[in-house]
Amino acid sequence: MPNKILFIDTIPDKTITLKSDEEIVIVGLITTGWPGVRHLTINAQGRGASCMCIFFILGTDNSSFDAKIQAIHAAPKTQIKARIRSALTDKSTCSIEGAWSIEKEGHGADTYFAHHTLLLSANASAKTAPFLEIKTDDVKAGHAASVGKVDADALFYLLSRGLSEQQARALLVQGFFETELGAIDDEEIKNKIREAVTTFLSQTKS
Repeated sequence: MPNKILFIDTIPDKTITLKSDEEIVIVGLITTGWPGVRHLTINAQGRGASCMCIFFILGTDNSSFDAKIQAIHAAPKTQIKARIRSALTDKSTCSIEGAWSIEKEGHGADTYFAHHTLLLSANASAKTAPFLEIKTDDVKAGHAASVGKVDADALFYLLSRGLSEQQARALLVQGFFETELGAIDDEEIKNKIREAVTTFLSQTKS
């Protein structure tokens, strides 16, 4: 049976509780910020429960994206993974804390948190804080994070191939997001994300 896919436009303030063998994929296309800090908790209480979060954040103006995402592996053989890609321009900011916990009953868990950000203006800023707490053995756990600008060497290469700077930057940013789109099975959702990235780039100054 295919995974249940939830397509959302924000990081919600809520707790999602997963039952035994329940599988969901949460895809977020997030272009509007919010005041304060959002708290999303994913609690895998049933054996074999699985949740994959794939969030795409496009920040403009003075938008603020501030959230704490908590994952709790409270049963055996559970899987919770979050993969977040953000691109920020103007004075937008993004701060994501990932608090991942594998409880004593969570043996066999498979968990991962990643947040990668491209800063497309001098005034944009981002912060990532991944935490892992593991209370049992026989688990797979990892995290990754990066904050940086468009790769200068890659940009130079594309410019040398005849692309304008705007075209080259757009191609690199699109590739940055395309990395995570392969994990989404729904073609309609993937196309909506690609269209949103294209619109975002058309409004972004080099």
